[in-house]
Parts: sequence; C-alpha cells; structure tokens
Amino acid sequence: MATVFLSATPKSGLEEFGQAWGFKKELQKLESTLSTIHAVIHDAEEKQTKSNAVKNWLAKLKDVAYDADDVLDDFATEALLQRPEICGGAIKRVRNFFSYRNPILFRFKMAHKIKNVVERLDEIAAEKAKFHFREGVMETEHVSDAERRHTSSFVTQPRVYGRDDDKEKIVQLLVANMNSEDDISIYAIFGMGGLGKTTLTQVVYNDERVMEHFELKIWVCVSEEFNIKRLTRAIIESAGGMVGDLSELDPMQCRLRDILNGKRFLLVLDDVWNENQDEWDKLKFALKSGVGGNSIIVTTRIEKIARMMATLPLHQLELLSKDDSWSLFKRLAFDSRETEHHPNLIMIGEDIVKKCGGVPPAIKALGGMLRFKDKEIDWLAIKESEMWDVPRMRMASYHL
Repeated sequence: MATVFLSATPKSGLEEFGQAWGFKKELQKLESTLSTIHAVIHDAEEKQTKSNAVKNWLAKLKDVAYDADDVLDDFATEALLQRPEICGGAIKRVRNFFSYRNPILFRFKMAHKIKNVVERLDEIAAEKAKFHFREGVMETEHVSDAERRHTSSFVTQPRVYGRDDDKEKIVQLLVANMNSEDDISIYAIFGMGGLGKTTLTQVVYNDERVMEHFELKIWVCVSEEFNIKRLTRAIIESAGGMVGDLSELDPMQCRLRDILNGKRFLLVLDDVWNENQDEWDKLKFALKSGVGGNSIIVTTRIEKIARMMATLPLHQLELLSKDDSWSLFKRLAFDSRETEHHPNLIMIGEDIVKKCGGVPPAIKALGGMLRFKDKEIDWLAIKESEMWDVPRMRMASYHL
C-alpha cells in the first residue's frame, strides 16, 4: 500500500493541528480507514496471483492510497512546521508563509480532497469482504518498493543555488577524514522540507574529490520505514552485491561485512525519520570494514534525529540569501525572456522574492507560476495578494 508519512509527525500534534483547522474528525476517519486496509493488504498481495478481481482491487487501492498519502503528508508537514523547536527566527517566517498563505483556499481544497479520498477508501474497504481476506498485521518487509519515496544519487537539478559553501564544507570534511578502523564519521544534514538537503547531498556524492577518496559509495533512501532487513538489503544492492535467497538478518549482515571488508566507504542515508536509538545502533554496528576513513551522511528534517545519529557537529541547512533567492526566481520566472526588456517585472519580482523570505519551495512555486505571465497586472496581483498578510489570513481562517 502507498506509504503514508503520518508517522513522521507525532499523532497528538497532527490531531491538534487538524482540530485547529477543523478537520480532526475527517483525519481520524481517514487514518482509521487506511488502518483497516493496511490490516489485510498482506493477504491480498498473496492472493493477487490467483485472482484477477484481487489484482484489480489492489490496483484501485494503490491509486487512492497515493492520494490519501498526499492529503496526510500536507497536514503532517503543516503540523511539523508548528512544532516549537522549528518555530524560531527565520523558520517562523517559513511556517507563517506556508500555513497561512491562503487559508480559505487551503481549507476548501483540503475539505474536498479529504471527502473524495474517504469516499473512495470506504468503497474499496467495503469490497474487501468479497475476497475473504484475513485481517492480520502486515509485516513491514512486504511493503513494495514502488510504494516508498525514492531518491537516488543522480543530481536531478540543472543548477543548485546558494549551496556552494555548504558543499565545500562537507566535501572538505569527508576527504580529510582519517578516523580509526573502528570508527565511522557520521555527518547529519537537517532542515525543513524543501530546503534542498537531498540535492546538496547528491552534489557532494558526485564531487570528483569524493569519488576519488572513497573506494565504495552507497546511496539508500530510508524514508519513514526504518526496517533493518530492508535497509541491509538495500545497502548490499547499492554496493553492487547480491542478497540472493537470504531472508534472515544475520546472514545478510555477514554478507554486508564481506562487501565492506577492506574498503573505505561513503554511505548516504537519505530522508531519515526514525527516532529509535536501538534501531539505529543495530544498523550502525554492522557497518564495519576494517579500514579507516569511512563516512556516513544522514539527511533528516528533524534536529533530534540528527543529534541522535551524528558523531560530528550538525550541519543545518539555512534559508537562501537574497541574491540566491533572486537567481532562482529569475531562472524560473523569466526562463528564456530577456530581463532587460521587462524592467517593471524585475522590480515587482524583487519585491515578491523579498516576501518569500528565502524559502526555496515558495520561490519555486511563484517563479513557476509567473513563467507564463507577461502582463504586469498578473505579477502585481501576486505581489499585492492578501496571502502575504499573515494576521488577516489567520483571522479569516477562524471564521470558516
């Protein structure tokens, strides 16, 4: 079934946020329905090879589950931005921009999304009775790869703005690392979603100095399911090894040791949400190679996780500078247009960028929106929109 990122944010925090926005009951129903389907999905996967009806049911289930994932992820992200530990200074501006950019539209949009998803899930949940599935707890190892968030080591952005200093600092630390054979240096990069943690790590991973320094480089996208067997298998496969018919953790870890033995390696664990120290230790202690200079890069949104995993000072990814913000916006908003031919749009665009407060997703969203707008009135509409008026937007949301 499609991965749901609800677990990334404490349930009580999400419920409080849902109640504040007037969606508490709807979110609870959505969670409950997804739980019911989750409980039978393993049996359904086993039966799908024998029944076309079950295959069709699973296909419909996965389709709507992706939509449900989007809904819950939207709320989980908003709830995360409300947490006290990330509500200071510049990050508070981020929370304000995203949470209240247009609450009337947000509530209207989310109400329709929730209604649509719940109705579709109710229909699918009702159909399961026809197939006589057993309602048991699904083992996490049976969640298919297609249903998890995926990232890879390939750089996916044509250009990365404002991260040159971050990149250089991390690369220098990696290539200078000559720790003992029993130690692994662990660098944790943390910051809110959308700042570019994964993109920065991709750029570091593919730097020529890093490629020359490490004999073996491994990339694994962790996401919210920190399953030791799955991660061990993924590390083996990313390192070029074969798991074969191994199904138990011990032989998998022995094979991993054989692959790492005598090699200096760099391991990236991207998008970590696990806060369980014991689970992390089980994986970490299996990563021994017998040589020095090994490093792990961890990316996460949550500072607590960064502190739990890191052995070196944390690297917090900051908001973009004024100049970098403008460079990013200009590339998206003007595209192939000559900026000197649009002086008025440049002045308006600079004001819009200032209001974005260095938040990359905001800059990208508005830059992309204005790419096809040539009229000054359209740009002014964005600049003068009430979405920037945080107090008024907050008051408006209370009356819905």
